[in-house]
Amino acid sequence: MRNLSVLIIPCFAWICGCSEPRSIEQEPDQKLTQWVNPMIGTTRMGHTYPGATVPYGMVQVTPQTHYEPFLQPNGVYNPDTYKYCAGYQYEDSTILGFAHTSFSGTGHSDLGDLLVMPTVGRPDLSSDDKGGPQFGSPFQHARETTEAGYYAVDLNRYAIRAEVTATERVGVHRYTFEAGGDANLALDLAYNIYHHPDKNLWTFVRVENDSTIVGFRQTTGWARTRTVHFAMRFDRPFEEYGYERGQALTYNGFYRRFKESVNFPEMAGKDIRAWFSFGAFEPGETLGMRMALSGVSTAGALRNLEAEAELPGFDTHREVAGRKWNDALSMVRIEALQEEDYTTFYTA
Repeated sequence: MRNLSVLIIPCFAWICGCSEPRSIEQEPDQKLTQWVNPMIGTTRMGHTYPGATVPYGMVQVTPQTHYEPFLQPNGVYNPDTYKYCAGYQYEDSTILGFAHTSFSGTGHSDLGDLLVMPTVGRPDLSSDDKGGPQFGSPFQHARETTEAGYYAVDLNRYAIRAEVTATERVGVHRYTFEAGGDANLALDLAYNIYHHPDKNLWTFVRVENDSTIVGFRQTTGWARTRTVHFAMRFDRPFEEYGYERGQALTYNGFYRRFKESVNFPEMAGKDIRAWFSFGAFEPGETLGMRMALSGVSTAGALRNLEAEAELPGFDTHREVAGRKWNDALSMVRIEALQEEDYTTFYTA
């Protein structure tokens, strides 16, 4: 009997020590967005983007890191196009600009509408040997900041801190010119994800006043004759503007009597790139810009701009975007054994 009791005691202790592992519990008011990592899926064939959007948003403001056309020079399909379904690859070291539409996690490439890029000095609107823009900037991942509804990065070429957030239909931008200089912004309507020679059907820009621009771009590809209307508004007036066409057009109308490429209020062509100059900035000055989209009309884009993006300041929009994500994620709460499990679940 003495030997039996000696055996029972250690067995009982072993059984008690084999209880289920304790999960990491979350506080009821804990922000679930802390578990979101937008960088997950941005390598190889993950086809995700790190930029800013809100739940069910029409706008996805995200950096584009490379231009890869659909066809090689010999007319054969270019397999490298498939890597850039979302326009961003973590292995790249250059940002071409920030587009306002993007797929995420898909197996098909398209969108990449309305690329914008802040620059110091007049941007080079010419194309590289593949047809992509040449006003891009090197960047470092150490200077990227990503969170649900917000993205920021240093554009090393221009010493600009670029920040973006979003509402449902508006991309909200803030550019800090850390070293000052001649502040400009490039608007690229030629740029596409999954670009081919017939992708752009038509592009158009009209200058409404010294701080508001409207226009549209019509493309064919993922959807036939897909038209994106837009309205842009800056928080300070531009002093000059102009554009270049990538493809010359034969036109014998009245406009040929004027110099259309500089300070002419209407710009049109299949693949135009425009620039807007804001004059000399002191170090640390900022330029704010908002880009609203509509699938119906430029008037609709203006209404979306006025309805959604009239809140005071960039930081307010960033806070609201984060709150929208937290509210959406809070619809499902889980208990996990490891913090990595929370990141996997809430990022997905």
